Amino acid sequence: MLFCFAASITPGPNNILLTHSGTHFGVTKTLPHLLGIRAGMTIMHLAMLLGLGKLFLMQPKLHFFLQLCASGYILYLAYKVASSSQMKGENAQARPLNFYQGMLFQLINPKSYAVLMTLCTALTLPGSAYWPSAILGVVIFNLVAACSGLFWVNFGKYMRQFLNKPTTFKRFNWVMSLFLAASIPLVFISKSNTL
Repeated sequence: MLFCFAASITPGPNNILLTHSGTHFGVTKTLPHLLGIRAGMTIMHLAMLLGLGKLFLMQPKLHFFLQLCASGYILYLAYKVASSSQMKGENAQARPLNFYQGMLFQLINPKSYAVLMTLCTALTLPGSAYWPSAILGVVIFNLVAACSGLFWVNFGKYMRQFLNKPTTFKRFNWVMSLFLAASIPLVFISKSNTL
């Protein structure tokens, strides 16, 4: 539980995007994004438990390709965050990430791979206890990470009251964008930590 909390509460691409979305769209409209993150990570978690994590060991070029995709997409998201403007009522054209976007983002999210590889290797028991410990890990991680995600969404919503001026709102977007871009080195560090 402590590992799950530390892994899910610390800033990373998901939490930065959830904070930004909570600020712009509130909790209710950000829930599909949060549920998509949980679904994507659960699918990846189960796939790694079934042995697909070994694919990166056998195909390092595939991992490098995903690193490049992740870097490009994170830069794109950082640009979108930086260029977003203050919401003006319900007719604003901007939308939060939806369920599928949140789910698919996990395929290239470096923090997801690092956390899940640790959960699948260091925090499972050998032999006949493997699957009971693995399933318990999936359940506990989802419960703890969902609470952590809700914390970041609510933190973003809370921050909105301090961002009532367009210039302050724009600065907040730039800070979120820089944090997101600053997570790109994790894409390349995660390989040595997880493989």
